[in-house]
Amino acid sequence: MKKLRWACLCLILCLLFSQSVYASENHGMDKKAIVFLLDASGSMKTNDPQKYAVDSIAQLIYTLPTDYEVGFVAYNNEICASQPFLGNSQRSRIMESAQNVSYENYSNAGAGLLQAVEMLQSCSADDKSIVMLSDGEFLMEDEESTEQSYRTYQEAIEKAVQEETTIHVIGLGKDMENTENSIFQAAVQTEGGIYYTPHALELPSAMESILTEQLGIRQMTAAIIDTDGDSEQIPLELPFAHANVIRVLLTSDSPIQNVKTNFKADSADQITGERYSLIEIKNPQSSHLEVSFTGTAGKQVQITLIPEYQVIPKVTVAYEDSVPSDDAVDRYERDAILEYTFFDADNENIQLWTEEYFEYGRICIQTGQITEEKVLEGGRLTCRMPVNEKLIQNIHFDCSELPVNVLSMPDIELEFEEAPLLPVPESVPEPAPDPPYAVYGILAATIAGILAVLMFRRSGTASKEEFVSVQDDRPAPGKSSYVGKLNIYITRAPSGYDIEPLSYNLFRLPSSKVISMAEVLESCGIKEIFEGAGRIYLNSGQGRSIVLTNQSDCCIMKSGEILMKQKSYPLYEDAKVDITFEDEVSELTFQYKVLKPSEMV
Repeated sequence: MKKLRWACLCLILCLLFSQSVYASENHGMDKKAIVFLLDASGSMKTNDPQKYAVDSIAQLIYTLPTDYEVGFVAYNNEICASQPFLGNSQRSRIMESAQNVSYENYSNAGAGLLQAVEMLQSCSADDKSIVMLSDGEFLMEDEESTEQSYRTYQEAIEKAVQEETTIHVIGLGKDMENTENSIFQAAVQTEGGIYYTPHALELPSAMESILTEQLGIRQMTAAIIDTDGDSEQIPLELPFAHANVIRVLLTSDSPIQNVKTNFKADSADQITGERYSLIEIKNPQSSHLEVSFTGTAGKQVQITLIPEYQVIPKVTVAYEDSVPSDDAVDRYERDAILEYTFFDADNENIQLWTEEYFEYGRICIQTGQITEEKVLEGGRLTCRMPVNEKLIQNIHFDCSELPVNVLSMPDIELEFEEAPLLPVPESVPEPAPDPPYAVYGILAATIAGILAVLMFRRSGTASKEEFVSVQDDRPAPGKSSYVGKLNIYITRAPSGYDIEPLSYNLFRLPSSKVISMAEVLESCGIKEIFEGAGRIYLNSGQGRSIVLTNQSDCCIMKSGEILMKQKSYPLYEDAKVDITFEDEVSELTFQYKVLKPSEMV
């Protein structure tokens, strides 16, 4: 057999040390604030006679998750309605204010936008935006007032840019068809969205685009129902198990009446308008929901689901170490295998996103300066990263690609352990010098005589001496106790006969004992000769390991890597080693198992 003298080595050690790390208990949400700015000038009577703008306001404020505060401003020739920021439970007051607005007088867009921007200036939110709905240019009672409104509008835009406030503009009616209209400059200069709706009936479509494309609100259309004027009963399956809140929003361009729901949850609220209805379900306890309502014959009712979660991430860390190729390095090369799981912030016994709906959902993980996108599998994410030294890293999660609204998920601060030092190789004595050529004949004759005597005595079975190498170059014994056993599987014996699996208890050996593989096989009752087994040694090692020293010309492999001759290697729990013996025919595999004290009997 060709001797393996080239340096091809990479020993993989799967260290089953792991640790679980939890996120900080402070899982407060980042605050967000938005103002709906409505043009209530007299021209809106023509462009929005049915006041569909009020429905678009409802679509906005009731779709926004809990972490939004919402304000409202309406203007004609002056500010005609203003509602300061309100939390989730008070949003119906904005609808009351919007429904009381009358379309009349001139259009002082400058005063309206300035009011909305100043409201946001006094707010401590981290994310600020304005949604503006207008049907025309600046128009006041005289030219001077119109110019002043325009200047005020530009001043408000400058303040919005300074405050990093984004303005999205919806233009209603044919006068807004030209996107060069001055009103749209608020969106251009703040990098907001521009939307043109020729008819008021198209406002819901524009609003949905702002919610999903600009604000990143995740929602799912559960059903679109063609109504016939009779009561409709719609069963729905909610794919959002354990969401903190699920909003069920019914919208139509015609009246919706007699809205009723049937479901299990901690609590719920219902708000009903003329052409919309909202059911806000808190901590749903079932995936089944029934909604019944009466719609207008020949019209459609859309049912939209808006789920939101507050999440606590947890991570388990395991380390995988390998022998470096650089002989000058004194430590293993280490990879950290990170497994992330996600739990409800209010009840950390509930694991989230294990349902099929979330399978392969994408989450971006930023670890230090490294960002990578991972997909959920069974509610878990797995990452691998090299760890060359002891360090502390901050781990941040971006869930914007998930199909749900994640209102809060705190970062994790994780301390990585340094890789252990490499074991010191056992010293191997230099081979004895070759004998002089003159004595070769005598030595050969002596060996032949010994072998003849042995063959004469054994009558078809091997004696103990045949298992032990003539040159017994055992390594120094270890200082630790043996704590395991070997499970041995002879896959090919020299004779070709099948041999049942074997087990050898190492823990019965004294710590000072160094045993060869030939002696192990003999103790298991094996009488066949495995060439080279007498020069493969095992002795006790540190950390509940054993140490394998190879002095043979056998091919020995672990995890697909070759273990070189005249080298010593630690074997930890569950390590599996494959040996092809020197006859290039015989083969066996053994696995090292660590035993509990109760198992050492």
